[in-house]
Amino acid sequence: MDVRKDAAILHAARRLLLQGGPAQLTMEAVAQASGVSKATLYRRWPDRDALLRALVAHEAAPLLHTLHTVPPDEEALVRALVRFLDGLLRFVTRPAYRRYLQAVAALPQRRADLRRIWLLGPQQAVDEVAALLQRYAEQRGAVCAEAPREAEALIGMAMGLDMARVLYQQPPRHQRAAARRCHLVWVVRRFVAGLALGPGRQAGG
Repeated sequence: MDVRKDAAILHAARRLLLQGGPAQLTMEAVAQASGVSKATLYRRWPDRDALLRALVAHEAAPLLHTLHTVPPDEEALVRALVRFLDGLLRFVTRPAYRRYLQAVAALPQRRADLRRIWLLGPQQAVDEVAALLQRYAEQRGAVCAEAPREAEALIGMAMGLDMARVLYQQPPRHQRAAARRCHLVWVVRRFVAGLALGPGRQAGG
């Protein structure tokens, strides 16, 4: 496989997706935009759904990778969460992503496409944060019984009303990197201080 050709295809698919939402992502459009034949495209991804899944996974991977750790202590957990949330906010407040969300809201889209993007994007982010919280709890001999709920609450605290600002075409609250990071450190420290951990299972219990 030609890695450069794969990268060109995913880049073209990403551009189409951001311009008009998943409705714009057709095999014909991607082949034309990337300068490859449809036969070449189909050899790599058998259908449009496979291409969409690959694209969302490709976009999410660098962000989710920051959560693949086992925090040994509270400070390590804070650093991991701040790093992840900083990447997340930078991603969702970029002009291209803002235009994408506005296009999704304004143009007809297939519900199945939106659900697939939801599961591979936002929902996977919640799942990965929840898994990180569980690993942190286990490291301390405890459990985080409400990890999915805690994870979603944390992401909501970090993002605030920025998604609403996107839809109303308002600028994000924290545009400067220093202000954004200061906000995230404040959010994460408050979150970790209130994180509910329960006793872990006793050996043989």
